[in-house]
Amino acid sequence: MPILRAVLALLLVLSGAAADAQTPNFSGFWTLDREASDITPPAFSGGRGGASIDRLFVTHAANDTVVIGTETNGLKAWHYTPGQEGTIPVGRDTTMRAAARWEGRRLVAEGTRGEMRMHEVMTLSDGGGRLTIEGTTTTPEGVTRNRLVYLKDRPVGACEAWAMPCKDFTHQQR
Repeated sequence: MPILRAVLALLLVLSGAAADAQTPNFSGFWTLDREASDITPPAFSGGRGGASIDRLFVTHAANDTVVIGTETNGLKAWHYTPGQEGTIPVGRDTTMRAAARWEGRRLVAEGTRGEMRMHEVMTLSDGGGRLTIEGTTTTPEGVTRNRLVYLKDRPVGACEAWAMPCKDFTHQQR
């Protein structure tokens, strides 16, 4: 009987360690908590997100890709896939090479375009109800640091209700 208890205790410890090793799921509709944030425009490197950073839509896909978009700037959404390098939009018509990785439960992204360097860290707290994005942008003009704190909000809902609603093309002929 003592051996059975020891085995059960070991399994319990191992299952807890496996749960701790899981990466967080950033998916959700997030609303900026301006009082808890420290913002110096632009909020994201290269002006990503545009002027409207008050709401973020985040999809964390099964393949670990994290897609981030603002409510009124959907065409300029960006994404990170840990362990891979890709491009993210910066400015109106330019992109930046960026790579992401997991550091424990933090998603870290770094990128460079010319003399501009960006470093962003995404974390969840308060049981998944608070998303913090800490960003540092370095240019020849200096360093800009931002701390954006978002609170998880209501579900996104139908896209017809968004600030820039989707269009229904199902009745059009192809």
